[in-house]
Amino acid sequence: MRVLRLSIVRHAKAEADSPTGDDAGRPLRPRGHRQAESLGAYFAADSHAPEIVLSSPYLRARETAEHIWSALDLLPQFDDRLAAHRDLGDYLDVIADLAGARSAAIIGHNPLCAGLVAVLTEGPTALTPRHETARVITLEIDPLDPIGRAVAVASFRPEH
Repeated sequence: MRVLRLSIVRHAKAEADSPTGDDAGRPLRPRGHRQAESLGAYFAADSHAPEIVLSSPYLRARETAEHIWSALDLLPQFDDRLAAHRDLGDYLDVIADLAGARSAAIIGHNPLCAGLVAVLTEGPTALTPRHETARVITLEIDPLDPIGRAVAVASFRPEH
């Protein structure tokens, strides 16, 4: 079994609305940019920093990811399956595709991030915990058989 160190990140604090009224276009608030910058610093200081960081294409997730990509000197990578309108099965498919990686992070949305952590750590009948904006939960998993077997190894949320 090859272990994947997977960080599940909910995007940083976003505006309630977008200028166009489209949920996908909601930008980060100034606080969200500060949180995202702290997330980048957190990952840059981690000896197990993600070698791959995938983001939802939604603006708030992209803006969060940009701070992390910059801190880790990674190229942007988007995955439509991480969008807010998708489902938990899509998120699980993304994880299966990461099977060859040692460490990765995905940046997505609630309730999918919270549900994903619950299913990976406790199984399909798990209750969905709270997963605040800018929260990182890092798990060690077997990406080919992750349900109910993941072990939480770290959690972080910027204070500001």
